[in-house]
This record gives sequence, C-alpha cells and structure tokens, in this order.
Amino acid sequence: MATRSRGACGLVVVSLAGLVGVAAWYGRAAWADSGAFALVLFGVPLACAALALWAESGSSTLLAPAVVTGCGAVSVGWSLVTGLGIGLGFLLPSLLLLVAATISWVDRGRDRARPLRG
Repeated sequence: MATRSRGACGLVVVSLAGLVGVAAWYGRAAWADSGAFALVLFGVPLACAALALWAESGSSTLLAPAVVTGCGAVSVGWSLVTGLGIGLGFLLPSLLLLVAATISWVDRGRDRARPLRG
C-alpha cells in the first residue's frame, strides 16, 4: 500500500502560501482594475492548490499524484493565459505543484516497488 508523500505535501503548502501571498499583494489593484473577476483571477490557482493539498494529504493511493498533476497543469495553464497581467506571479507556485506531483509519483512508486515482509 502506498503511503502519503510528506515532501509533496510540503511543496503544495509552499505553493498555496505563495499563491495567498500573490493574492494579498495584488488583490486590491486587481479588484480596482477588474472588479469581481479578481475573484476568478485568484480563485482558479488557489482552488487548484487547495484541491491538490486535500488530495495529497487525504489519500494514500496513486490517485493523489494524478489529482496534483491535473491541478498543477490547470494552474500553469491559467498562469499562462493571464500572463500578460498578473499571471506570471502564479507561475512559480503553479510549477511547484507539478514538482510536488513528480515527488508524489516517485515516493508512491518507490513504496510499491518494495517487497512485502511478513
């Protein structure tokens, strides 16, 4: 049985903290410029990071790294779509989600490769 990846959880938390920092730094300016769309602007990557954290910390199956990979891909895509504006601030935290997914796959694959003792 695969176990949770502490390294991946840590990277997802760092990514989430970075996204919260970007939202706090640019939130007022984005609200003044875009109005309620600022909630969507910041909400997509924040929701991806929160979902990735929930999946990574709540599941010990191989589905967790797949969810984190999907969330990272959506978040990177969103940062590139909004790249001419504030989106470049989302790029590093989004890439951290992809690195966390890779670490999660490696950790869970290593655990599956170990022979059972008993």
